[in-house]
Amino acid sequence: MKTLNLKILLVIILSIGNIGVGWTKEKTPLNCSEEDRKTAKFWDNAYNPEDAFNFGKKIKQIIRERNLEKLFTLVHGELKSGPRKQFIKGKDFSDIFSDKWRNNLLASKLPCSPVGWRGFMLARGSIWFHRKHGNWYIRSILGARSENLELSKLPIGWKTPEGLIPPQCFAREWMSSDNFEEFAKKHSIKNYADFFSNPGKYLGRPISTHSLLTPSWGEEKLFLAAPYDLCFKGFLYGGEVGSQAKLNLKIEKNTIKTKKCSSKFSCTQYAYTILANIPLKKCHDLAPHINGKCKQAFLIAVGDYSGGSMGWDMSFNIYGLFLLKGKGKFIVPLKNFSKKNDAINYIKKSIK
Repeated sequence: MKTLNLKILLVIILSIGNIGVGWTKEKTPLNCSEEDRKTAKFWDNAYNPEDAFNFGKKIKQIIRERNLEKLFTLVHGELKSGPRKQFIKGKDFSDIFSDKWRNNLLASKLPCSPVGWRGFMLARGSIWFHRKHGNWYIRSILGARSENLELSKLPIGWKTPEGLIPPQCFAREWMSSDNFEEFAKKHSIKNYADFFSNPGKYLGRPISTHSLLTPSWGEEKLFLAAPYDLCFKGFLYGGEVGSQAKLNLKIEKNTIKTKKCSSKFSCTQYAYTILANIPLKKCHDLAPHINGKCKQAFLIAVGDYSGGSMGWDMSFNIYGLFLLKGKGKFIVPLKNFSKKNDAINYIKKSIK
Protein backbone atom coordinates (compact mmCIF):
# COMPACT_ATOMS: atom_id res chain seq x y z
CA MET A 1 0.00 0.00 0.00
CA LYS A 2 2.83 2.39 0.86
CA THR A 3 4.56 1.48 -2.39
CA LEU A 4 1.40 2.38 -4.34
CA ASN A 5 1.08 5.73 -2.53
CA LEU A 6 4.70 6.55 -3.28
CA LYS A 7 4.15 5.84 -6.98
CA ILE A 8 1.05 8.04 -7.03
CA LEU A 9 2.98 10.83 -5.27
CA LEU A 10 5.85 10.55 -7.77
CA VAL A 11 3.43 10.81 -10.73
CA ILE A 12 1.86 13.90 -9.15
CA ILE A 13 5.26 15.55 -8.59
CA LEU A 14 6.38 14.85 -12.19
CA SER A 15 3.09 16.14 -13.53
CA ILE A 16 3.45 19.34 -11.53
CA GLY A 17 7.02 19.65 -12.79
CA ASN A 18 5.89 19.32 -16.42
CA ILE A 19 3.13 21.83 -15.86
CA GLY A 20 5.69 24.17 -14.35
CA VAL A 21 7.89 23.85 -17.42
CA GLY A 22 4.89 24.75 -19.55
CA TRP A 23 4.16 27.75 -17.39
CA THR A 24 7.71 29.12 -17.40
CA LYS A 25 8.57 28.42 -21.06
CA GLU A 26 8.90 31.68 -23.01
CA LYS A 27 8.79 32.40 -26.72
CA THR A 28 12.02 33.45 -28.41
CA PRO A 29 12.19 37.22 -27.91
CA LEU A 30 11.66 39.28 -31.05
CA ASN A 31 14.42 41.68 -32.05
CA CYS A 32 12.31 43.74 -34.43
CA SER A 33 9.45 46.08 -33.66
CA GLU A 34 5.88 46.23 -34.88
CA GLU A 35 6.92 49.19 -37.01
CA ASP A 36 9.53 46.97 -38.71
CA ARG A 37 6.82 44.44 -39.51
CA LYS A 38 4.64 47.19 -40.97
CA THR A 39 7.57 48.23 -43.17
CA ALA A 40 7.97 44.64 -44.37
CA LYS A 41 4.26 44.56 -45.20
CA PHE A 42 4.69 47.78 -47.23
CA TRP A 43 7.32 45.92 -49.28
CA ASP A 44 4.85 43.04 -49.86
CA ASN A 45 6.58 40.94 -47.18
CA ALA A 46 9.51 40.33 -49.50
CA TYR A 47 11.57 39.65 -46.36
CA ASN A 48 11.14 38.74 -42.69
CA PRO A 49 12.55 41.47 -40.40
CA GLU A 50 13.89 38.85 -37.99
CA ASP A 51 15.73 37.14 -40.85
CA ALA A 52 17.30 40.47 -41.85
CA PHE A 53 18.41 41.03 -38.25
CA ASN A 54 19.90 37.53 -38.01
CA PHE A 55 21.73 37.82 -41.35
CA GLY A 56 23.29 41.07 -40.16
CA LYS A 57 24.25 39.28 -36.94
CA LYS A 58 25.85 36.50 -38.98
CA ILE A 59 27.92 39.04 -40.93
CA LYS A 60 29.08 40.65 -37.69
CA GLN A 61 30.16 37.32 -36.22
CA ILE A 62 32.26 36.51 -39.29
CA ILE A 63 33.90 39.92 -39.10
CA ARG A 64 34.48 39.46 -35.37
CA GLU A 65 36.33 36.23 -36.26
CA ARG A 66 38.28 38.07 -39.02
CA ASN A 67 37.32 35.30 -41.45
CA LEU A 68 37.80 36.89 -44.88
CA GLU A 69 37.12 33.76 -46.90
CA LYS A 70 33.88 33.00 -45.06
CA LEU A 71 32.70 36.60 -45.48
CA PHE A 72 32.94 36.31 -49.26
CA THR A 73 30.91 33.08 -49.28
CA LEU A 74 27.97 35.41 -48.55
CA VAL A 75 28.60 37.25 -51.84
CA HIS A 76 26.74 35.93 -54.89
CA GLY A 77 28.91 36.38 -57.97
CA GLU A 78 30.83 39.62 -57.53
CA LEU A 79 30.13 42.63 -55.35
CA LYS A 80 28.37 45.61 -56.91
CA SER A 81 30.97 47.74 -55.11
CA GLY A 82 33.98 46.43 -53.23
CA PRO A 83 36.89 44.01 -53.72
CA ARG A 84 36.86 41.30 -56.38
CA LYS A 85 36.96 37.71 -55.14
CA GLN A 86 40.15 37.10 -57.06
CA PHE A 87 41.75 40.12 -55.41
CA ILE A 88 41.14 38.87 -51.84
CA LYS A 89 42.49 35.36 -52.49
CA GLY A 90 45.46 34.50 -50.29
CA LYS A 91 45.12 37.70 -48.24
CA ASP A 92 44.46 38.15 -44.53
CA PHE A 93 41.49 40.05 -43.16
CA SER A 94 43.79 42.91 -42.11
CA ASP A 95 45.08 43.20 -45.70
CA ILE A 96 41.60 44.23 -46.85
CA PHE A 97 39.96 45.90 -43.83
CA SER A 98 41.38 48.31 -41.26
CA ASP A 99 40.81 47.93 -37.52
CA LYS A 100 38.79 51.16 -37.60
CA TRP A 101 36.48 49.74 -40.29
CA ARG A 102 36.03 46.51 -38.32
CA ASN A 103 35.38 48.25 -35.01
CA ASN A 104 32.82 50.62 -36.54
CA LEU A 105 30.97 47.74 -38.12
CA LEU A 106 30.91 45.65 -34.95
CA ALA A 107 29.58 48.64 -32.99
CA SER A 108 26.82 49.36 -35.51
CA LYS A 109 23.13 48.62 -35.03
CA LEU A 110 21.65 45.51 -36.62
CA PRO A 111 18.89 46.42 -39.10
CA CYS A 112 15.35 45.06 -39.20
CA SER A 113 14.20 47.30 -42.06
CA PRO A 114 15.76 48.33 -45.37
CA VAL A 115 16.90 51.80 -46.38
CA GLY A 116 14.18 52.12 -49.00
CA TRP A 117 14.93 50.32 -52.27
CA ARG A 118 18.66 50.17 -51.47
CA GLY A 119 18.38 47.22 -49.10
CA PHE A 120 19.84 46.70 -45.64
CA MET A 121 23.02 48.26 -44.33
CA LEU A 122 25.51 47.99 -41.51
CA ALA A 123 27.67 50.85 -40.22
CA ARG A 124 26.16 53.57 -42.40
CA GLY A 125 26.72 51.63 -45.59
CA SER A 126 30.01 49.84 -44.90
CA ILE A 127 28.11 46.70 -45.89
CA TRP A 128 24.88 46.52 -47.89
CA PHE A 129 22.93 43.28 -48.05
CA HIS A 130 19.70 42.11 -49.63
CA ARG A 131 17.42 39.13 -50.22
CA LYS A 132 16.76 37.68 -53.65
CA HIS A 133 15.03 34.45 -54.69
CA GLY A 134 14.74 33.49 -51.04
CA ASN A 135 18.44 33.92 -50.27
CA TRP A 136 20.26 36.62 -48.31
CA TYR A 137 23.51 37.94 -49.77
CA ILE A 138 26.01 40.79 -49.42
CA ARG A 139 25.69 43.22 -52.31
CA SER A 140 28.35 45.87 -51.59
CA ILE A 141 31.27 46.43 -49.22
CA LEU A 142 32.54 50.00 -48.95
CA GLY A 143 35.71 51.17 -47.26
CA ALA A 144 37.82 48.13 -48.10
CA ARG A 145 41.33 48.36 -49.51
CA SER A 146 41.20 49.43 -53.17
CA GLU A 147 42.69 47.35 -55.93
CA ASN A 148 45.35 49.18 -57.91
CA LEU A 149 44.12 49.27 -61.50
CA GLU A 150 47.04 51.44 -62.65
CA LEU A 151 44.72 54.30 -63.63
CA SER A 152 47.70 56.66 -63.52
CA LYS A 153 48.96 55.08 -66.74
CA LEU A 154 45.69 55.73 -68.56
CA PRO A 155 44.64 58.95 -70.26
CA ILE A 156 42.29 61.30 -68.45
CA GLY A 157 39.38 61.27 -70.84
CA TRP A 158 39.14 59.92 -74.38
CA LYS A 159 41.35 62.29 -76.39
CA THR A 160 40.74 62.93 -80.09
CA PRO A 161 41.87 65.66 -82.55
CA GLU A 162 38.50 67.34 -81.89
CA GLY A 163 39.02 67.27 -78.12
CA LEU A 164 37.79 65.01 -75.31
CA ILE A 165 34.81 62.83 -76.17
CA PRO A 166 31.88 64.13 -74.07
CA PRO A 167 30.26 61.65 -71.61
CA GLN A 168 26.78 61.82 -73.13
CA CYS A 169 28.05 60.48 -76.47
CA PHE A 170 28.26 56.95 -75.10
CA ALA A 171 25.08 54.95 -75.77
CA ARG A 172 24.20 52.81 -72.77
CA GLU A 173 21.25 50.78 -71.59
CA TRP A 174 18.79 53.04 -69.81
CA MET A 175 17.54 52.11 -66.36
CA SER A 176 14.23 51.16 -68.01
CA SER A 177 16.05 49.24 -70.82
CA ASP A 178 13.57 50.85 -73.25
CA ASN A 179 16.21 52.05 -75.70
CA PHE A 180 17.85 48.63 -76.16
CA GLU A 181 14.46 46.93 -76.25
CA GLU A 182 13.37 49.14 -79.16
CA PHE A 183 16.38 48.05 -81.22
CA ALA A 184 15.83 44.40 -80.29
CA LYS A 185 12.15 44.52 -81.34
CA LYS A 186 12.87 46.43 -84.55
CA HIS A 187 15.47 43.87 -85.65
CA SER A 188 13.75 40.74 -84.26
CA ILE A 189 16.52 39.97 -81.76
CA LYS A 190 15.16 37.27 -79.45
CA ASN A 191 18.04 36.91 -77.02
CA TYR A 192 17.68 40.20 -75.15
CA ALA A 193 20.23 39.29 -72.48
CA ASP A 194 22.98 38.58 -75.01
CA PHE A 195 22.17 41.70 -77.01
CA PHE A 196 22.22 43.91 -73.93
CA SER A 197 25.58 42.43 -72.85
CA ASN A 198 27.21 42.22 -76.28
CA PRO A 199 25.77 44.92 -78.57
CA GLY A 200 28.91 44.85 -80.72
CA LYS A 201 27.92 41.39 -82.01
CA TYR A 202 24.72 42.81 -83.51
CA LEU A 203 26.01 46.02 -85.07
CA GLY A 204 26.71 45.77 -88.79
CA ARG A 205 24.33 42.80 -88.88
CA PRO A 206 21.39 42.79 -88.24
CA ILE A 207 21.54 46.42 -87.02
CA SER A 208 23.03 48.93 -89.43
CA THR A 209 25.88 50.53 -87.51
CA HIS A 210 25.04 54.08 -88.54
CA SER A 211 21.24 53.77 -88.20
CA LEU A 212 19.03 56.00 -86.05
CA LEU A 213 15.78 54.56 -84.75
CA THR A 214 12.45 56.29 -84.15
CA PRO A 215 11.05 54.60 -81.02
CA SER A 216 7.44 53.43 -80.63
CA TRP A 217 6.66 56.17 -78.08
CA GLY A 218 7.50 59.31 -80.06
CA GLU A 219 9.49 61.41 -82.47
CA GLU A 220 12.91 61.19 -80.83
CA LYS A 221 15.76 59.38 -82.52
CA LEU A 222 17.73 56.66 -80.72
CA PHE A 223 21.27 55.59 -81.50
CA LEU A 224 23.60 52.77 -80.51
CA ALA A 225 26.66 53.81 -82.49
CA ALA A 226 27.11 57.54 -81.80
CA PRO A 227 27.71 59.68 -84.92
CA TYR A 228 31.02 61.42 -84.24
CA ASP A 229 30.04 64.79 -85.73
CA LEU A 230 26.76 64.99 -83.76
CA CYS A 231 28.64 64.05 -80.63
CA PHE A 232 30.98 67.02 -80.77
CA LYS A 233 28.18 69.38 -81.78
CA GLY A 234 26.27 68.60 -78.58
CA PHE A 235 23.24 66.73 -79.98
CA LEU A 236 23.68 63.33 -78.28
CA TYR A 237 22.54 62.28 -74.81
CA GLY A 238 23.19 58.72 -73.62
CA GLY A 239 21.49 56.98 -76.54
CA GLU A 240 19.15 59.72 -77.74
CA VAL A 241 19.47 62.55 -80.25
CA GLY A 242 18.26 65.77 -78.63
CA SER A 243 18.41 69.51 -79.01
CA GLN A 244 21.82 71.07 -79.28
CA ALA A 245 23.43 72.15 -76.02
CA LYS A 246 26.79 73.47 -74.93
CA LEU A 247 29.11 70.72 -73.72
CA ASN A 248 30.91 72.59 -70.89
CA LEU A 249 33.26 69.72 -70.06
CA LYS A 250 34.87 69.57 -66.62
CA ILE A 251 37.73 67.38 -65.42
CA GLU A 252 37.60 66.10 -61.83
CA LYS A 253 40.59 63.87 -61.04
CA ASN A 254 40.33 61.08 -63.67
CA THR A 255 36.70 61.77 -64.56
CA ILE A 256 35.16 63.82 -67.37
CA LYS A 257 31.85 65.49 -66.50
CA THR A 258 29.20 67.64 -68.12
CA LYS A 259 25.48 68.34 -67.74
CA LYS A 260 22.37 69.30 -69.66
CA CYS A 261 19.61 71.42 -68.12
CA SER A 262 16.05 71.57 -69.43
CA SER A 263 15.24 74.28 -66.87
CA LYS A 264 16.82 76.12 -63.96
CA PHE A 265 15.77 73.32 -61.62
CA SER A 266 16.08 70.25 -63.85
CA CYS A 267 19.52 69.06 -64.93
CA THR A 268 21.12 65.74 -65.82
CA GLN A 269 24.81 65.20 -65.18
CA TYR A 270 26.93 62.85 -67.29
CA ALA A 271 30.36 61.43 -66.47
CA TYR A 272 32.90 58.79 -67.48
CA THR A 273 36.29 57.48 -66.40
CA ILE A 274 38.66 55.37 -68.48
CA LEU A 275 39.43 52.08 -66.68
CA ALA A 276 41.44 50.05 -69.20
CA ASN A 277 42.88 50.16 -72.67
CA ILE A 278 41.45 47.61 -75.12
CA PRO A 279 43.69 46.18 -77.89
CA LEU A 280 42.49 46.87 -81.43
CA LYS A 281 42.26 43.15 -82.20
CA LYS A 282 39.86 42.65 -79.28
CA CYS A 283 37.88 45.68 -80.47
CA HIS A 284 37.37 44.00 -83.88
CA ASP A 285 36.62 40.63 -82.25
CA LEU A 286 33.79 42.22 -80.26
CA ALA A 287 32.26 43.71 -83.43
CA PRO A 288 32.77 41.03 -86.10
CA HIS A 289 30.16 42.40 -88.55
CA ILE A 290 31.17 46.05 -88.65
CA ASN A 291 32.63 47.04 -92.00
CA GLY A 292 35.22 49.49 -90.78
CA LYS A 293 38.39 49.98 -88.80
CA CYS A 294 38.64 50.28 -85.03
CA LYS A 295 40.93 53.20 -84.29
CA GLN A 296 40.86 53.06 -80.47
CA ALA A 297 38.96 51.27 -77.68
CA PHE A 298 38.60 51.55 -73.91
CA LEU A 299 36.71 50.09 -70.99
CA ILE A 300 35.02 53.01 -69.25
CA ALA A 301 32.84 53.63 -66.23
CA VAL A 302 29.99 55.76 -67.58
CA GLY A 303 26.81 57.08 -65.99
CA ASP A 304 24.31 59.85 -65.41
CA TYR A 305 22.59 61.49 -62.47
CA SER A 306 19.29 63.36 -62.56
CA GLY A 307 19.04 64.17 -58.86
CA GLY A 308 17.15 62.43 -56.08
CA SER A 309 18.07 59.66 -53.70
CA MET A 310 18.83 57.00 -56.33
CA GLY A 311 22.28 58.45 -57.01
CA TRP A 312 24.34 57.88 -60.13
CA ASP A 313 23.22 55.21 -62.58
CA MET A 314 26.52 53.63 -63.63
CA SER A 315 27.59 50.91 -66.02
CA PHE A 316 30.99 49.61 -67.10
CA ASN A 317 31.24 49.22 -70.85
CA ILE A 318 33.73 48.71 -73.66
CA TYR A 319 33.49 51.18 -76.56
CA GLY A 320 35.36 51.38 -79.83
CA LEU A 321 35.96 54.37 -82.09
CA PHE A 322 35.33 53.08 -85.64
CA LEU A 323 35.96 54.61 -89.03
CA LEU A 324 33.26 53.17 -91.30
CA LYS A 325 33.82 53.02 -95.03
CA GLY A 326 31.97 55.93 -96.61
CA LYS A 327 30.12 56.76 -93.37
CA GLY A 328 32.62 58.55 -91.15
CA LYS A 329 33.44 57.92 -87.50
CA PHE A 330 31.19 56.32 -84.85
CA ILE A 331 31.59 55.59 -81.16
CA VAL A 332 30.36 52.01 -80.83
CA PRO A 333 29.22 50.10 -77.70
CA LEU A 334 30.88 46.68 -77.78
CA LYS A 335 30.34 44.98 -74.43
CA ASN A 336 28.38 46.04 -71.33
CA PHE A 337 28.68 45.16 -67.63
CA SER A 338 26.49 46.19 -64.71
CA LYS A 339 29.27 45.53 -62.17
CA LYS A 340 32.76 46.97 -62.25
CA ASN A 341 34.18 43.75 -60.80
CA ASP A 342 32.72 41.70 -63.65
CA ALA A 343 34.25 44.11 -66.14
CA ILE A 344 37.68 43.91 -64.48
CA ASN A 345 37.47 40.10 -64.35
CA TYR A 346 36.77 40.06 -68.08
CA ILE A 347 39.76 42.32 -68.78
CA LYS A 348 42.08 40.27 -66.57
CA LYS A 349 40.97 36.96 -68.11
CA SER A 350 40.56 37.73 -71.81
CA ILE A 351 42.98 40.57 -72.49
CA LYS A 352 46.66 39.92 -71.97
